[in-house]
Amino acid sequence: MRPGAVRGRLLAVAAAVPVLAWLLGLMAGPAERTVTVRGLGQPVTFVTRATRLDEALAEAGIRVGPLDEVEPPLDTPLSGAKEVAVTIRRAVPVVLVDGGQRRTVYSTARTVGELLREQMVTLGELDSLSVPESAPVKAGLEVRIVRRAEELVTTEEEIPFETVERPDGRLIAGTEEVLQAGVPGRKLVERLVRYEDGAVVADEVVREQVIQEPIPQIVAYGTGGVVYRGGQQFRYTAVLEMVATGYTPGPESNPDGNGLTYTGIPARRGIVAVDPSVIPLYTRLYIEGYGPALAADTGAAIKGNRIDLCFDSVEEALAWGVRPVTVYVLGD
Repeated sequence: MRPGAVRGRLLAVAAAVPVLAWLLGLMAGPAERTVTVRGLGQPVTFVTRATRLDEALAEAGIRVGPLDEVEPPLDTPLSGAKEVAVTIRRAVPVVLVDGGQRRTVYSTARTVGELLREQMVTLGELDSLSVPESAPVKAGLEVRIVRRAEELVTTEEEIPFETVERPDGRLIAGTEEVLQAGVPGRKLVERLVRYEDGAVVADEVVREQVIQEPIPQIVAYGTGGVVYRGGQQFRYTAVLEMVATGYTPGPESNPDGNGLTYTGIPARRGIVAVDPSVIPLYTRLYIEGYGPALAADTGAAIKGNRIDLCFDSVEEALAWGVRPVTVYVLGD
């Protein structure tokens, strides 16, 4: 064989070798590669001919949830790599209570701070967290956010008037009379109101300003009573227990004989002498056993609870003698 012919055949064979290798590669399929998956508890290693990571994981029966974090990404091609390291971080359920609203979220966040940013939750200046932002996120963790706010509220409020009670003998016991009607006052009240999750938790008065003072109500209550004698009604304001004697307008009781009392009123039945410090002069009285009377006279011996009753005759005065009596001080 000629040397030129041999050389030509060798060149043809050399050119055919790469093509043959390519055809053999097509017949053999994709190359095998080793995939190691971490983050599922124990590392999982398997061999695959898949050309993409998601296909390889599916082939190995490893489920990846839509919120799970996979590194490298699921659409990563595996061609050219003999060994592939994969990390899967499962999204875990976390209970998030925000301002009283409770919901469960799934997250791959490492810390509570990352979780809040992921969920686009921001904290106000007064808000608080049940766990630190640096706390690790674990399945079943509950993160409670208390939303706090405060405001100054100014209101106009009523100041109640007080009621002043005064005894009044002009009125029968058990009755009363309003002498002055009460009028409420007004005041401005400034309060600091604090809220947690929309509910009021504190209401503190920080300032008050009186704009109108209240006017007290004055009520007179009766201390008097009523006695019925001889078909007549007598209203009294006080009752005194006294010792009574009798006298006459004549010279036997009145040495100067003019028959006039201390007040200038002629002495007669119904006129009595009293101690003005006990019973003021000109006070109307009703005396048990004697009848209606007017305090219009005084006497040197009439002091304290002594009272001297004027009679028309000496016989009546002597018959009266000295005896205890009940004296009703009558009202107007």
